[in-house]
Amino acid sequence: MEPAANLSALDVGVVVVYLLAILPVGLFLGGRAKTESDFAIAGRRLSARSVGLSAFISWVGLAGLFGTVENVYKFGLSGIWWFQAWLPGVLLMAYLLATRLRGRLHVTVPEIISAHSGPRARVVASLVTSWNYLAWVAVQVFALGTIFRMCTPVGPTTGTIIAFLIVVAYTLSGGLSAVVVTDIFQATIVIGVILIAAPLAALVRGGGLSEVVAQTREIPDFYTLFKGAGGRTLTVWFISLLPAAFIDPGGLQKAFAASDPATARRGLLLSAALYFLLGLSVTFLGVVARAALPAVDPQQAMPAVLLHVLPSGFAGLAIVAFLGAAMSTADTALVVVATTLQRDVYAPLRPDASGKERLLVTRALVLLFGLTALLIALTAEGVVAILLMGFALYVPGLFLPMLAASFGWRLPRRAMLLTILAGAGSAALWTILKEPKVPAIVIGLAVSLVPFSVGLLLDRDRRDRR
Repeated sequence: MEPAANLSALDVGVVVVYLLAILPVGLFLGGRAKTESDFAIAGRRLSARSVGLSAFISWVGLAGLFGTVENVYKFGLSGIWWFQAWLPGVLLMAYLLATRLRGRLHVTVPEIISAHSGPRARVVASLVTSWNYLAWVAVQVFALGTIFRMCTPVGPTTGTIIAFLIVVAYTLSGGLSAVVVTDIFQATIVIGVILIAAPLAALVRGGGLSEVVAQTREIPDFYTLFKGAGGRTLTVWFISLLPAAFIDPGGLQKAFAASDPATARRGLLLSAALYFLLGLSVTFLGVVARAALPAVDPQQAMPAVLLHVLPSGFAGLAIVAFLGAAMSTADTALVVVATTLQRDVYAPLRPDASGKERLLVTRALVLLFGLTALLIALTAEGVVAILLMGFALYVPGLFLPMLAASFGWRLPRRAMLLTILAGAGSAALWTILKEPKVPAIVIGLAVSLVPFSVGLLLDRDRRDRR
């Protein structure tokens, strides 16, 4: 199936109008960041609505939309956990971290670790965070090119470059304020199209719920919540996604940008509610795709089913929703990685740098990492694989250190540094070895637990001797 060939002039017009509109929305409504605080945390002025909508849409991404429909198409209802395994981590962030860390006036995740374990751990944590978010950006930019290839007449390379320029332009100008403004705009589109319109249209075009079920009920394990995907796959998803959501730098940075700690929590709870509902919607679309398009490539199931069920004009809105989801994840990631490297690596090396210089360096890092992600995206082969590779380093490296720093668990600074290095390093090595038998993230978490546990025991022994 070639979706681009089925687009009407109205569909193409909708996409063009969106691309022309999103840049001025970010540039003019988002304003121009004049200070480092404006760029990184929007001056700590965000409302719960802004935090919630921005966090929600940045977490969705095309890996969430496409990956969920792909996995539901292949495995049945158990494919929902590719999306919903993230949700418990968001709830834990809202209830355990949001008010606690917002009250400490942090800006980045490595700052939290530094306050607990010193400057060396801060630098290493910033490098691990940056790799994780470089993977996030690359995934979304690659996916943007995929959308242009599958759903429009524009070639993938050209489409990728166009998307990159738009995202980088408004992010360079307004920082997090511009990101949040465009996120709200794009979240509204995704909610309207993917959460509401598409499932209703799918029911009508699919012949109703009974017909959809009739076409899929004979597929083995299709309507089981766990059996279809299998225990190993589900374990990898939960181990990868739940802890990553709990300590996600993008979500935390938006919580830090809230006007007060209570607002941070309410915003994250709003994002969790929207995320849960969208997960149900895309799962249903995966079921409809399997019923209506049994011969389609599972990786193309999401765009194929939307372009199949939506009428002329609305198909263009579906493409816009895809673009918006990817762009919202990419712009957040660019702000996080640039802010992290500037504050946690550059600033300690240049303690006397002026605010103007630090803001300039942050913007330069946005451009540098955007270009780097673009190069990665142009040579990548799969969305989900890249995303898991980034998580494979981040979660083993920083999950335990973030717990210790957030809740005041005491262990020697050297043990904290070794925990980060051992977790991220072993996961990287296992990934290079192509993960024989056991996923890299499991190896990394297990290895990181050794120096972490030893550090806790040593500190307890030292206190007992006193």
